[in-house]
Amino acid sequence: MLILLAAALGMPFTGQGQNNSTESPYTRFGIGMRNETASTASRALGGTAYALRRADIINSKNPASYAAVDSQTFIFDFGGSFGVSLLKDQNNKDTRILGNFEYAAMLFPITKWMAVSAGIKPYASVGYRLGTTEPIPGAKDRNFMVESRGLGNISNLFFGMSFEPFKHFTLGANFSYLFGKEVHARAIDYGTSASYNPNFYETLSLRAFKTDLGLQYAFAVGKQGLLTLGAVYSPSLPFRSKQTFWDNISQGGTIVKEVRRDTISSRDAFRMPHEIGLGVAYSVENKLLLLADLQYNIWNNAFIDTSKATPTNQFGFSLGASFIPDSESRSLGRRMEYRFGLSGENHYLQLPDATGALKGSLVGAISAGVGIPMVDRRSWVDLTVEYKHLMPRAKGFVSENYWQLTFGLRFNEAWFRKLKLD
Repeated sequence: MLILLAAALGMPFTGQGQNNSTESPYTRFGIGMRNETASTASRALGGTAYALRRADIINSKNPASYAAVDSQTFIFDFGGSFGVSLLKDQNNKDTRILGNFEYAAMLFPITKWMAVSAGIKPYASVGYRLGTTEPIPGAKDRNFMVESRGLGNISNLFFGMSFEPFKHFTLGANFSYLFGKEVHARAIDYGTSASYNPNFYETLSLRAFKTDLGLQYAFAVGKQGLLTLGAVYSPSLPFRSKQTFWDNISQGGTIVKEVRRDTISSRDAFRMPHEIGLGVAYSVENKLLLLADLQYNIWNNAFIDTSKATPTNQFGFSLGASFIPDSESRSLGRRMEYRFGLSGENHYLQLPDATGALKGSLVGAISAGVGIPMVDRRSWVDLTVEYKHLMPRAKGFVSENYWQLTFGLRFNEAWFRKLKLD
């Protein structure tokens, strides 16, 4: 496996590629890579969302934003991604191709002061395929192969609502069902048809209900400006989990002995973190948008089993900006929205280094994108390019670099507008 697993399992790093939404040895631990996907437009803004309040964008990270939708429109937004990852340690590097469907969401008004949204997006993911070759003790010039694989996703199916009890002040809530399965496998192959090869399989099924509570308050600044304050809180709730362990021995590709088959079910072995988010935004309609977010995730006591990795509290920030040169111009280039973003956080897991000391990682990202208006000038094509770097704080651990293109389509339909006949 990669150097990360070398610390945990005593294996050096070599790698092989596979297509997946994630390629990271760090997804072997915890619940995988947290993946609370924002819309394509929000990704280009560094992931900022807590104070993002637009009538034409579905912002599921703060459900209070739903009430900003125009009372006569229906919005449908979905996105996918394609990317490349580069994994690197002190002696090796490996490139992977990534690609995945990202999210789908809809938003529509119920009244002038209330709106609802629903959709599906990823919550966490696992993806790696890694191998190493080791000498067989006591056998000259003979080696055995160890291959480790992981795959799976936890999805977030959500329904949200928002209402405006007072002018410019909105409240909202998302109610989510999290579900999915993650699979980890390790196989040892001694390279002959007569050899007995051990295999180890572990599956983790998770399901839970999640709640996100949000609020936003907007007020005028000057003649054209609008300042928006936003906040989101998600309480820590337990997962219902089922872990299955299956160890066996195979010969010539056929299982000849089952060594272990256990299933452990629990209602508190895994928990989602407390999440607190604060944001501020300054906007001039159809012209300028500036955003800043702070997030704090409390992961203490999220996992009962900390023998492989230890959760740690997470702090993150993100900054975003966008502008439209001239929303009324005949030139497509001047009607486009140009977006930029920057973000950083610490990883939610710490792992033991060669001395046994717990070490974490820092994650930083920069992004840029465009929103391209369609012919109707209400629907948009969104494109975002993002570079992300994971930097471990321990020598010998794997560093990760990601280049990702995310594309989204936002259809804004005038479903609720009354026809006028002359």
